[in-house]
Amino acid sequence: MSSRKNNQLAYLIACLCVALLAGTLAMALCRPHKAEEPKEKPATQEVVVMDKMQNESPEEKEAELVPEAETDQPDPRNAEFALDPARTEWSYDESDTKVVYLTFDDGPSENTQAVLDILDEYGIKAAFFVTAINPDYLDMISECYRRGHTIGMHTYSHDYAQVYASYDAYWEDLDAIAAIVEDQIGYVPCFIRFPGGSSNTVSANYCTGIMSTLAPDVLDRGYQYYDWDASCGDGAKHTADELVEATKADTSYGYTKIVFLMHDGANKETTVEALPRIIEYFKSEGYTFAPLDRSTPAPHHGIGN
Repeated sequence: MSSRKNNQLAYLIACLCVALLAGTLAMALCRPHKAEEPKEKPATQEVVVMDKMQNESPEEKEAELVPEAETDQPDPRNAEFALDPARTEWSYDESDTKVVYLTFDDGPSENTQAVLDILDEYGIKAAFFVTAINPDYLDMISECYRRGHTIGMHTYSHDYAQVYASYDAYWEDLDAIAAIVEDQIGYVPCFIRFPGGSSNTVSANYCTGIMSTLAPDVLDRGYQYYDWDASCGDGAKHTADELVEATKADTSYGYTKIVFLMHDGANKETTVEALPRIIEYFKSEGYTFAPLDRSTPAPHHGIGN
């Protein structure tokens, strides 16, 4: 009897333990989990931004709020240098400042890019009197202009027999290059240079007296023609050393303003080679450099035909 009671007691104790264990487990499973609190955002980036704003000037703070301005503003040269038949009066710079106006004829060609790179290296702007002799390089006209250089016209063909065959022939040839230049830079410039200059006599072989007619006529139409004060002599074939020496000899008169003739046409590699030394020479003589504009004194040679 005693043994039976002991067994019953043990059984009751075991049941009680199982019940307690089950209740504990159920409570654990049913208890809601505490949500994990979000970690605090680091303040480093915010502090840096605040410091930057505190150190900025009012103008800088305002600039951050204003959209970036348009960059495709009209080039002031477009209106100033465009051919205008009503603008026949010219006001020239008569100061004592020593200025060289580098001008390049007969391009663009395979040599124009090298000339542009040298000018960029020295921070110099020049003028290019262009032709259509090398049609594969006509896009260099717009590149010259984009880099800040002045574009003038030197006729389409630069063929003396064609250009100076007659009065009308000259204008047809000039109008042809004008159309190309307008396509490249957006307008027809007022700057021109006669093939051979206004003093050329070769035109007499094709039309007697044509330069005596053309020279005043282009001015009446709003153009300005530029001959030159000095040259490096690269119209003929010379070595780079010879071109440098010719430059020194042709500028020994001490002009204050020098419209200087060079060429960037085909086969003018020695001009490219000599250009840095020519620039250095002018700098050593106290000259600065500028591109042609409406204030540039225009040298006019004596008419030879």
